[in-house]
Amino acid sequence: MDYLALRERPRQFLALTSRLPAGFDDLLTAFAPAWERYHRYHTLDGAKRRLPAHAERANATLAGSDTKLFFLLTYLKSNSLQQHQAASFGVSQTRVSRLTTVLLGVLTQVLRRRGLLPVRNGAELARHLAQHPDQVFT
Repeated sequence: MDYLALRERPRQFLALTSRLPAGFDDLLTAFAPAWERYHRYHTLDGAKRRLPAHAERANATLAGSDTKLFFLLTYLKSNSLQQHQAASFGVSQTRVSRLTTVLLGVLTQVLRRRGLLPVRNGAELARHLAQHPDQVFT
């Protein structure tokens, strides 16, 4: 998928990621530094690096934090098969598995810091609804 070309088609971008480009950019402002911190000290497999990485390699799979966030959001939105995601982004199924595991961990940290994690149980949902009498969440 061509991330930059899809940004030019906001309705299609929204359909693929559940975010308009402006909302994506807002999320990216927190995701990019979180990913870069993770990548600096950890490999894609989660192992600690012997020496910190100062930048992505020129031939990096899915180069750039923006492409990685787009990759993850399209994966989460479509709940696609890893083979389909691999074919769409030109990577192996194994790479999809590794990327989604690591990127999802980074995104979860970002959403937690922003107070945007989904509610997972009824009692917590009731508490949130009581705090929002109009029951509108953005």
